[in-house]
Amino acid sequence: MKNNFVLFVLFLVFISSCVSRKRLTYFRGSANPEIHVDSAEFQSRLLLKYKLQVGDFIKVEVITANREVYEIFNINNLQQIPFMGGGGQGSGLDPIFYLSGYTIDIHGNINLPIIGEINVAGKSIFEAQEAVEKELHKFFEPGTVSAKLTFPGVNIKVIGDVRRPGRYVFFRNYVTVIDALVEAGDIDFVGDRTDVEIIRMTSNGYIFKKLDLTDRNVLSSPDIFLEPNDIINVKPLPAKSWGIGTTGFQTFSGILSVITSLLTLIIVSRSLN
Repeated sequence: MKNNFVLFVLFLVFISSCVSRKRLTYFRGSANPEIHVDSAEFQSRLLLKYKLQVGDFIKVEVITANREVYEIFNINNLQQIPFMGGGGQGSGLDPIFYLSGYTIDIHGNINLPIIGEINVAGKSIFEAQEAVEKELHKFFEPGTVSAKLTFPGVNIKVIGDVRRPGRYVFFRNYVTVIDALVEAGDIDFVGDRTDVEIIRMTSNGYIFKKLDLTDRNVLSSPDIFLEPNDIINVKPLPAKSWGIGTTGFQTFSGILSVITSLLTLIIVSRSLN
């Protein structure tokens, strides 16, 4: 009777530890293949809508046909691109990019040559660009000078149960959770796709968002779009937390090994008695 009870308990552990196929399949849903997305909401989640924060790093390039003025504001850019009265694109992975950029200080300002401090915190990259141009036009004739503000890439960190956790930089106007997970090699077999956590720093502290990537309706959610410095945290399924195999066969093998060890101990104990 006791042996039957032990086997029953092990059987329950085996069933509960097996990872359900539903928890491993992305974007499950009804037979209807169409997912309607609010285009206005999509546009609002573009990187250009992101509000700059203290500590953010941006590149400011002053564009003008006047070479002397250009060199004052863009001395480091001359090491990367030939002067053509216009601007090239910096690389978020290039140290020169950082040498020619500006960090938003604790007061929300950047400090430009001649112009001085300009408050940009709380503004989108376009609004900050307009603020810089407005200050430029106090010193230079409007129409002869303009500004171009860019990010050194969208910096995203992926941690937890993914195949390649780490920091990833994207050079585009928007980045989704799917983009980041693809770069990180996808969620591991025992990663929980139903509870992917997005950790976001705001001016009021950190906020946490949860996404169920097994539900296809997540594709129409605005939360699938990431912002600079977001952290994606993929939690493990219970099967991994319990230290049981990631597949049914591995689980069976593990439980069988435990049973064999227990039987061996019982036999040895009885033989000693």
